[in-house]
Amino acid sequence: RRRAPPDGRPACAVRSMAGLLADYLNKRTAPYIIWTVVALAFAICFWLSRPSDGKSGASCGAGGRGSSRGSRPRVSLCLDGTVLAAGPGAAVSALAEPAVAALLTLCATAELFVLAIADSDEREEQVVAALEAIGAFASGLKRHRVMFSSTPEGRASMIRQLQPAAHLEASRSVADTLEGKVPQVRLVGSSAWPTLGDAADLKAAPRRQAEGGPDAS
Repeated sequence: RRRAPPDGRPACAVRSMAGLLADYLNKRTAPYIIWTVVALAFAICFWLSRPSDGKSGASCGAGGRGSSRGSRPRVSLCLDGTVLAAGPGAAVSALAEPAVAALLTLCATAELFVLAIADSDEREEQVVAALEAIGAFASGLKRHRVMFSSTPEGRASMIRQLQPAAHLEASRSVADTLEGKVPQVRLVGSSAWPTLGDAADLKAAPRRQAEGGPDAS
């Protein structure tokens, strides 16, 4: 003999709901209900995968700032013989005022990396002090972008790893080494780029090319 549950109301409610569902879900309405559920599932997935307006705006803002930074070309500059006296044994002193002005312009307009020859910590400190004295850091040069090597060959290797859009060089041997490995090499003191001011004008054409002769850069 089956025993009735203590309270029959929940069981009756369940049977009533089941009956209602059975009445509503018949062969004629089942396809519509199934496709409605599928459409709702797709709508929910689309809504969850869409970024919110706030995040989208923040992303666009960051992208805008990144584009602004990205519009500054990456340029590398050999300091020895262009802005500073050449060689590790030479006194660290700035050269002519036009060269300093060209350097400061690059600091403000490019993602600039500067390289110098140094055979000791003392030499490195002197170069950094000279750059600070002429206002390079105040004009936009980052301290971590001041780089040193003990040889010109080491400098060439570092520049190849940097892959700048343009490299401004004072040594012909380094310029020859980098030719074809860096998009643009400008040899300061050559007929194409007589001065650092000429080479630092990134939109300028080489002097002999501009005059109609062959490009010797």
